[in-house]
Amino acid sequence: MMIGAMALPPRLAWVVVGAVWLTLAIASGLYFSFPVFFVALLDEFGWSRGATAAAFSISSVVQGVLSPVIGMLVDRLGPRRIMLAGAAVLGVACVLASRIGSLWSLYAVVGVLAAIGLCAVSWVPSGTLIARWFAERRGSVLGIAFSGMGAGVLAMGPLAQWLITTYGWRAAYAMLGVGTLLVLLPLIWFAVREAPAVAPARGGSEPAPPPARRDVGDALRSAPFWALFFAYLCTPLAVFSVVTHSVAFAVDHGFARLFVAGIFGLTGLLSVVGRILFGMAADHIGRAASATVSYACTALGTLCLLTLEIWPHAAALYGYALLFGLGFGARGPIITAMASQIFPGRRFGVIYGILSVGNGIGGGVAPWFGGFVHDLTGSYRVAFLIAVGFCAVGSACFWLARPPRR
Repeated sequence: MMIGAMALPPRLAWVVVGAVWLTLAIASGLYFSFPVFFVALLDEFGWSRGATAAAFSISSVVQGVLSPVIGMLVDRLGPRRIMLAGAAVLGVACVLASRIGSLWSLYAVVGVLAAIGLCAVSWVPSGTLIARWFAERRGSVLGIAFSGMGAGVLAMGPLAQWLITTYGWRAAYAMLGVGTLLVLLPLIWFAVREAPAVAPARGGSEPAPPPARRDVGDALRSAPFWALFFAYLCTPLAVFSVVTHSVAFAVDHGFARLFVAGIFGLTGLLSVVGRILFGMAADHIGRAASATVSYACTALGTLCLLTLEIWPHAAALYGYALLFGLGFGARGPIITAMASQIFPGRRFGVIYGILSVGNGIGGGVAPWFGGFVHDLTGSYRVAFLIAVGFCAVGSACFWLARPPRR
């Protein structure tokens, strides 16, 4: 593994990777604990599933809209400052979530404020930071760094359910928010460091990239950009309508909430494995092929979950956790690696931010759509099957985004 700037100690680069890993674990764990809080909110307020899940949709839209802005700020101020501000906003938002009393307050705090904080610590600044530190094997390194997201789901889902069961959902939100502030702010302050410009990557299994596109306008006029944009759009459409409602779906079919929260956590554990595995595979068998296999895991896992309608057995949930978990989040590091290869240069932050708008749009539609379909039909069947279809479409987008061979 070669570090982009050999004048700096390689150990420092790996310290940054570790800090990003833990930051993403906490931030994403909070974000994806919403399905656990979702059930508690339904019990407390009796809102419709579509209206409640819309908070998750609003969050994704806000993140998508803000991603280009975050990208521009990252290019101007550096990832570290943006991540510090984001961690503060995210922690405060979780504390304020303990005071939710209406749908509008849920939307404002979880849908908007928490989304701002998450956007400022997550994909865009973290991906840009790692891409600047590492010139080679970016897929592998990004897979390792972003595996923290899966670890966060593993830990935060069961923890949130235990806190809710023991102290109530309001106290759970407050404690998680305070913990976020106490851990993330000093972690980012002391361990995250800016990197110099990386050297051009050498070797690897991917074909040589075309001439560097450093201008935002050039990127927007290129076919690979839009292929990656739609890959980012299809990924949450394939995932979020399932993951947002998975806990409620399993509880509806008679499983205990704490057990289902454990399954949700197991999904996070397998996500850690999947992000690293598919990140390494991207550097060896090619990024499009790796993404395709990960989409197949997502589709099969969704079908396992759906079998609860005809076979409500724990084995179906374990199959879901294994397969869906392996694919859960695996595309993000691959997209980041592909984008940094095709669009290198000082404007990568804003280009990556614009790409993330696709992720925000898909993430905005999917959670609401899953709840809307359930409210309309009394079942998640149609929503889950449509999600499987987006796995195929997203896979095709990765193949279209590959840099041409010279």
